[in-house]
Amino acid sequence: MAKSNIICGIDIGNSNVKTVIADLNSETYAPRIIGVGNAPSQGLRRGDIVDIEETINDIGNSVRQAQNMAGVNVSRAYVALNGLHIKSQLSHGVVAVARPDSEITPSDISRVTDAASTISLPPNYEIVHIIPRGFTIDSNEHIKNAVGMKGVRLEADVLIIEALTQHMRNLAKCVNANNIEIEEFVYAPMAAAQSVLNKHQREYGTLLVDFGGGVTSTTLFFEGELLHTSVLPIGSKYLTHDITIALRTEMDKAELIKLNYGQIGEVVLVSKRNDIVDVSELIGEEETSISRKQISKIIDARVSDLFDFINGELKKVTAPYMLPAGIVLVGGGSKLPGIIDTAKNQLRLSVHRGKNRNFDGLSVQIDDPGFAVAAGLIAWGADGMIPNKKKLGGIAMPGFVKKIKGWFRNFLP
Repeated sequence: MAKSNIICGIDIGNSNVKTVIADLNSETYAPRIIGVGNAPSQGLRRGDIVDIEETINDIGNSVRQAQNMAGVNVSRAYVALNGLHIKSQLSHGVVAVARPDSEITPSDISRVTDAASTISLPPNYEIVHIIPRGFTIDSNEHIKNAVGMKGVRLEADVLIIEALTQHMRNLAKCVNANNIEIEEFVYAPMAAAQSVLNKHQREYGTLLVDFGGGVTSTTLFFEGELLHTSVLPIGSKYLTHDITIALRTEMDKAELIKLNYGQIGEVVLVSKRNDIVDVSELIGEEETSISRKQISKIIDARVSDLFDFINGELKKVTAPYMLPAGIVLVGGGSKLPGIIDTAKNQLRLSVHRGKNRNFDGLSVQIDDPGFAVAAGLIAWGADGMIPNKKKLGGIAMPGFVKKIKGWFRNFLP
């Protein structure tokens, strides 16, 4: 098995570190899943690293699981990037078409994108993705692919995703400490979109919501383009925290209660919601009982706050008629019973749980909305190797890529 055919994706989340390894068919570019790892994550809070050593160990545990299953060792990986430090901004660039016959070439696209990316960044921030939203040729607007067309003046509107440099360096250090070089940082919601959204959903209009452990990310697509993205300060770990306080128990025991008895809204009959459940054996305490209704009220309050945040994000950029494909929920939090119906009622849009696209090999191992980002990293890497394939992440600047790969290597043992 050729080393160059192996793709690895690592999603370093607040609750778990997920690793997926795939073998890429050199003719069809179809990835075949051969290894999957999933280890608890203790070193992050709200997407930020708070314990370097713990994060290094958690990544190592997940990667070793995947490598043992795959029977191969990986030396490079696509790594998901997320957290409250992520920022985005719109920019505009203008250039003159270079060729005498006025035909626009890929070089012109690169130049106008480079012009649009010449912006004032916040202190200690780096550009992660430059995503073209549309081109204008001599006042002819809303052009998606300008290559081959003729004109004198070429303009581009781009969405720029930025991340805190120090966070990227810390994440690189943790990955490199496991003898793995970072192939590329990928904004986590964009990786998830690569796995769970199809072309029609992006074209008609949809909002992808990744309900993770520490944060929730939203990414809005319309007419095939990424219009808006945000990271919200609510994750499924906050549900656990609320249960801990309300029931006066420990975090790990509250997590077990959430996983076994957590529910949202009217997912079951009222009579069942009022049932008293014995959790003595579950949490190791004698004669401990709680009502399902009490657990549900605790979770409902926090999830309602989350959907209020999402409603606020929608009001910034769009109206409901722009999202005929509705909302797609992924992430570990999306598995909570009743969350789909609650989201429909509160957001007044169609909502469904995302499903990863079909992969060959051990696809059953990642048939879970919590693996949307890790599976998407594999799809991202595979699609990026297809000649002339348009990448969801837009255009990378060669100088920037060379720069970040240079300081990634500084952390290699």
